[in-house]
This record gives sequence, structure tokens and C-alpha cells, in this order.
Amino acid sequence: MRHSVSAIYLLLLSVLVFGTPIGCSTSPPEGLTFSSEEASAFTGFFAMEEPATTGEVMAYSPSGSEPRSISFGDRTVSYSTYQSTYLGTNSLWIMGASSWTQRVVCPLGSYLSLLAYTPSGGRADFFEIYPDGRLLSRSYYLYQGYSRINFEADEVGRHVLIFTANNQPSNAVIVDVTSGGWPPSPGPGPGPGPWPSPGSATVIFSSGWFRGYSVFVDGYYVGRDGQGGDPLDGTYRLTVAGDQYHTLEISSGGQSFSERGTFLAGVTYRLSI
Repeated sequence: MRHSVSAIYLLLLSVLVFGTPIGCSTSPPEGLTFSSEEASAFTGFFAMEEPATTGEVMAYSPSGSEPRSISFGDRTVSYSTYQSTYLGTNSLWIMGASSWTQRVVCPLGSYLSLLAYTPSGGRADFFEIYPDGRLLSRSYYLYQGYSRINFEADEVGRHVLIFTANNQPSNAVIVDVTSGGWPPSPGPGPGPGPWPSPGSATVIFSSGWFRGYSVFVDGYYVGRDGQGGDPLDGTYRLTVAGDQYHTLEISSGGQSFSERGTFLAGVTYRLSI
């Protein structure tokens, strides 16, 4: 069945309004650009070398390599919560080293892995809106369950992607592509890294049900929810060295949740469990 351009735009609009929550509009605010430094927060989601593949679409099973977290809109949930609550309808994700998300910032010329889930498999129509409004469509045959598809960030600006299978749309994902090279160019003056690294990043863990957990940064205990003056309310605030890669983990009663990535100085990260 052929889809007209106008029908696809209406489909994208309906998914963004009524479908799986997503924290971004299809177009960035006027005058907004994306920097290479912003992309450093998503280094676990892209690579600068084209991956070796056996075809355009590859069957994928998360068994044994389950993501530590699933992020969409302003929510972050565990993989088990995602399976029990959201799995079962067509869905589209950007796969990272330890998590899946629906929006990334990445450099021009980088490669990402898309994960398309459909319960029954079969033919699917993929649509991509380019930054200038062009609509690109292509068809793939998807496996039952998860299929992995390579995506190249080939144009600066915001790209919006969605697919339909069995007349059902997936959620949309957003790829914001930066114009700067990678890694970012050195700034003026001396410095040990590709960009200045002063200051710290703020991280706020928040949960309505998980309380009294211990907090670890790079394997070291730093505190506990409900101790040392912190109220027992499921929220714990800490700071980490900025512009550095960290592994953050909270655990209690045999349950644990973790997040890995580069945390930029001066930025506040809110991690919901």
C-alpha cells in the first residue's frame, strides 16, 4: 500500500501527539544548533567507522546483553519494566552500549544502530524527515521481534524516523546531527583534552518506589538515600567530575540500576527509576 507524503506527515504528527511519549518536537527551536560537545554525552550511541554487516537488516536478540535502562521523553525505566509495561507494539529505538533511547546528538558522518521491534515481522515501510523537510522512504523486511538497522548521520540538523508494519506505526526517534568534527577541536589555550574540563556535573536520581538505595560512582560508595541528612524520599543528588566518563549505580535489596556515559560540566542530569 502506497503512502502519500501528506499522509506520512499526518502519521508522524499523530504519533508524536498520541503515540509513545517522546520529549522532542520534530523541529528544533529557531536558531538552535547542536555542538560536538553536546554529542559527547551520547558517545555510547554512535561510532565514526561504518560497522561491518551481513546485510541491511539483521536479526537481533537482547538476551544476554539487555540494556541497563530505556529512555523516552523525560522517563527512564529498567529493561524489565519496559518489557512488562510497553513491549508488544511496533517500536523504534536507538541502541547504545548500555541503554536504548529515542533521541541522540551525534557528529556528522557517524553511524548508529536502530532497533525496530514488531511482534509478527514482515514488510515495513521506513520514513525519514530530513532537516530541510524532505521525506525519504524505504522498505525493509523485518524479523519477528527485534531487527537491527544501521543509520548514517549524513546531514547536519534534525532527522525524524518512524516505520509502519501491518498498518501500525511505531514511535518516532530523533537524531540531531552536529556540524563540528569528531572529536571536538581543541579550544584556545592549554589543556590536556580535546576541550576544557573544568567544573562538575550534577546528577539527580529520582524514584517514586525505590528508596533507601546506596549510590556508587565508578565502583566507589558515595552515599545512601535517607542518610547523612538526605531525606528518605527516593531522590538523591550528587556531583561528579565534569566532562568525564562515569559509571553510576544505585542498589538496594538485590536490585540495582546503572547509567554510563560522559557527564558534561555544568549540566544537570535527572535519572528517573
